[in-house]
Amino acid sequence: MTRNQLAAPPQFADKFGYSQASRIGNMVAVSGTAPRAGLYGDIVGKGDAYQQSVQVLKNIVASLEAVGARAEDVVRTRIYITSMDHLWDIGRAHHEVFGDINPATSLLHVEGFFDPDVLLEMDVDAYLGE
Repeated sequence: MTRNQLAAPPQFADKFGYSQASRIGNMVAVSGTAPRAGLYGDIVGKGDAYQQSVQVLKNIVASLEAVGARAEDVVRTRIYITSMDHLWDIGRAHHEVFGDINPATSLLHVEGFFDPDVLLEMDVDAYLGE
C-alpha cells in the first residue's frame, strides 16, 4: 500500500523522524497537535484553553484533509492536558467538532509540553471505510 504523509514541523521532524499525519490504505493517524497558527506558527490563545482547543482542532482537520480524510472519519481522539481546570473548555471545543461523530476518546493529564504556553495537545485516528 502507498503511504501518504503530511510533513511535521521541521524543527521536530528533522530530529525525531515523524510525520504530522500518515495514511496507509484506509487508516489515518494524526500526531500530537499543538495550538499553533497553522501547523508551524506561533502558539495561539496563550492562557485560554478553549481558544487553544479550537486551534488544535482546526490544525487536526487540516492535517486530515491533507491526506484525504475528514473529521467525520475520526474513530478515536486522545487529549493531553496540563490542568484538569481546563477540562470543560477543552470538552466544549471537542464537542463542537466531534459531537455528532462521538469517537472513542481518552483524556490524559500530563506535566507539560515543549512550550510552557501550550495547555493541550490532541491526536486522532481515522478510518476511511471500505
